[in-house]
Amino acid sequence: MKRPLSLALALAALVPAHAAEADGLAAVARLGRLNGQALACKQMDVAAQAKNALVALAPKTREVGERFEAETNRSFLSPAACGERRRLAAEVDAAVLELRLAYPSARDAGAEPPAAGEVVPRYLLADHHGRTVTDQDFRGRFQLITFGYISCPDVCPTTLAEMAAVLKALGESAKRVQPLFVTVDPERDTPALLKEYTATFDARILGLTGSPELVRGVADNFRVRYEKVREPGAPAERYTVDHSAGMFLLGPDGRLLARFPYALPVADLTRRIADQLQAVP
Repeated sequence: MKRPLSLALALAALVPAHAAEADGLAAVARLGRLNGQALACKQMDVAAQAKNALVALAPKTREVGERFEAETNRSFLSPAACGERRRLAAEVDAAVLELRLAYPSARDAGAEPPAAGEVVPRYLLADHHGRTVTDQDFRGRFQLITFGYISCPDVCPTTLAEMAAVLKALGESAKRVQPLFVTVDPERDTPALLKEYTATFDARILGLTGSPELVRGVADNFRVRYEKVREPGAPAERYTVDHSAGMFLLGPDGRLLARFPYALPVADLTRRIADQLQAVP
């Protein structure tokens, strides 16, 4: 017989910290395996559910990210036979419940599931130095974020040039802003290439990447759309990436303050960001 959820949570509070940590990593591993299975079976909505649950409920640590990614890759490369979508979704629901029980502090935060179309400003990626970073790492500073890829012919270099111009125009106030460039082409955009690319615009811009699954999860959180586009008959490695453009501004508390459209004049962009900086001493 299953215990009522409230009783299960009460019992979970009595578990020693090291045991709770082990339970949490076990739940993360299970969710990763189910994520890989869903991807292998092309159940993308189920995979998105698993990734979003990880970002929303699990601690943003290197160990959690690596465990989820490793289990995802292992399961994707050696998947079980694809069964009914309903059964796989039910297994993900059960794994999500395990994750909630293992990390009750996230559950107690009282956050409601985001409404359809709402931006969830959370991410777990690696920077171009190879360090695991999350949205939590820049708390206390503003974050100016854009998505794109190195081979982008026009939109991305234009956006990064505008970002660099804004940083220059802000002067000393730019120290309060962390500019971020999230690649949507992680298969080709290595950390070394990201570092070199962003530095051509401004060395303060930090490139972020991760596995294709983690990048997709972050893009989904920010409601950024992207897809590969190939010419008929072109080899697999020759493609462009059609993606959403623009920038996001997060406040020092990590909340979304503004979403700036692509090609907004630099003067307007600078003024609007400066107003936000002035509003938070």
